[in-house]
Amino acid sequence: MEAEFVFELPDAEIFYKALKVEERNVLTETQIDLIDGKLVIRIKAEDLAELRASVNAWLRTIKACLDVL
Repeated sequence: MEAEFVFELPDAEIFYKALKVEERNVLTETQIDLIDGKLVIRIKAEDLAELRASVNAWLRTIKACLDVL
């Protein structure tokens, strides 16, 4: 199962740099890119529960970054 999210954020490069270091510290296969000034997160998981947990974790992390900035 896969999910892809594209975020148009002010200062997307700051988010990219902050999140990229976390990319290797997760259980699911996650790829974080900065494409045309947009933050792109791709998540691959073996089942729906794993995908949902990973998506929730990334969304909470992005929300925390937004709250800080």
